[in-house]
Amino acid sequence: MEVTRVLSRVLFAGTLLLTVTVGANKLPAQSLDKVRLGYSGTGINNYVLEMGRRQGIFRKNGLDLEVVYVNSGSLLSQALIAGTFDLSMSQGSEAMIAKLRGADVRIVAVIANRFNHVYLTAPSITSFKQLKGKKVAVSRFGSGSHFQTNLALKDGGLDPEKDVTILQIGNSGARITAILSGVVDGTIMAADFVPKAKREGFNVLADLADTKIEYPFLSLNMLGSYIDKNLKLVKALIKSMSESIRALQTDSANAKAAIRLALKTDDPETIDYALMRSIRVLDRRPFPTPAGIKTVLDEIGSEVKGKTFKFEDFVDLRALRELEKEGARSGLISCILFQVRSSMMI
Repeated sequence: MEVTRVLSRVLFAGTLLLTVTVGANKLPAQSLDKVRLGYSGTGINNYVLEMGRRQGIFRKNGLDLEVVYVNSGSLLSQALIAGTFDLSMSQGSEAMIAKLRGADVRIVAVIANRFNHVYLTAPSITSFKQLKGKKVAVSRFGSGSHFQTNLALKDGGLDPEKDVTILQIGNSGARITAILSGVVDGTIMAADFVPKAKREGFNVLADLADTKIEYPFLSLNMLGSYIDKNLKLVKALIKSMSESIRALQTDSANAKAAIRLALKTDDPETIDYALMRSIRVLDRRPFPTPAGIKTVLDEIGSEVKGKTFKFEDFVDLRALRELEKEGARSGLISCILFQVRSSMMI
């Protein structure tokens, strides 16, 4: 089964890349479709987007992509629902919460199905037990950082609702500042900051990437009405993301340049570490997984309210499945080995 999954990932990634290259060569001059993407968080999402921009990957696929940063996943989700963006790039938990609250937000792809964050604390805190009675930071309540904070604290033996006080502080930079100033003692943080944080005396209590938990860490989310009207664009976006990931993972020089620009740093240790994490976490075959969706539902039980949900209630795989079919028809692969059990009850 594991061999099948690995081979399937390789075949799918090759399908996307070859299809993109052929399409680009056949259409040297093409009109571009304007797409507005909002993203939150720092780290691997920035690198993927910057790599795609630097190498003209989105434009090769007929996309004029406008990228806008929003400093909270929950705020980004609200902006997507309001029509400010055509899609959001954030943690899948935010899209799922929006869906549970009545918005027709769907996950169309997940480019990272595992965590890339660590739990960071002040120099005086060396264990989760020492956080009891302390204050910790998230960006906003209901955001991906809040979700991961709850998981990390529970895994460390604490009750997030009783043992700590959780404060809304803002983005990664603001949360680091809050620790330095003594406002809080811990926070969830993108792993890219680890080399610098360790040099400044911070402690890493947990690396969530070391867990075997599947989770839609970085997903592409859209409203159902937009997908229905723009399936071709959705496919072009997924192709572009897949090719950008491949470039990031295989073109070290350009990848480091993209990371340097995204993080605004020349520190070689930080750049090398960020690239290593990107290679480890990103998936060129961007399918959401039933186990990842279940992780979110298990954590937000109060939102579910005793109802039964299926994997397919939160995802829209039409674009991904069409990409596989197109690859098979073109002879790039002889068979599709991967099958998502979308009828699987969670």
